[in-house]
Amino acid sequence: MDDEATHLTPGEVRRIIGRLRGPDIVRLATLARVWATGLRQHDADDLLNEALDRVLSGRRSWPVEVPLSAFLSQVMRSIASQWRQEARREPLKEDEAGEMLDEESHNPSACYEIGDLIGRMRRALGTDPPALGVFEHILADSDREDVQAALGMNATQYDTARRRMLRQLFEAFHAGWNHEPQRH
Repeated sequence: MDDEATHLTPGEVRRIIGRLRGPDIVRLATLARVWATGLRQHDADDLLNEALDRVLSGRRSWPVEVPLSAFLSQVMRSIASQWRQEARREPLKEDEAGEMLDEESHNPSACYEIGDLIGRMRRALGTDPPALGVFEHILADSDREDVQAALGMNATQYDTARRRMLRQLFEAFHAGWNHEPQRH
């Protein structure tokens, strides 16, 4: 199967991003705030802008079957993870009072939002243990090979469970991330 059939073309990506409206941008900004929690040198706006830049420039390919919010959320999660790893490699800097900066500064509101969203996503996947297992390992930022070994899956089984996970989350939350999952 060629890349065109599995990923959106640059033109399709530009058209979709160009059609974003107020509610879409608010939803993406909320997701950016959640993923930016604890970042020291970047904020939610930096994160969202970097994600859009990577998608629009073609550095991140957009799979056809993945909805906008889910895809950009994963891109932002990945970038935030990368920025956290880079920050850990830098020596800790002292703040004005001479104390070391706290590595895990948390915004209680953002922690609640992400915890609530993750809980709703887990409930949506609760009847599909392989899909839920893939979801848990994505949250843990595990390597694909580690996930497959831990879940006793080969590459095909993993890909199938991941597609089911994405499909189930899209079906449950397609009306918006701020709503309870729809029950079928």
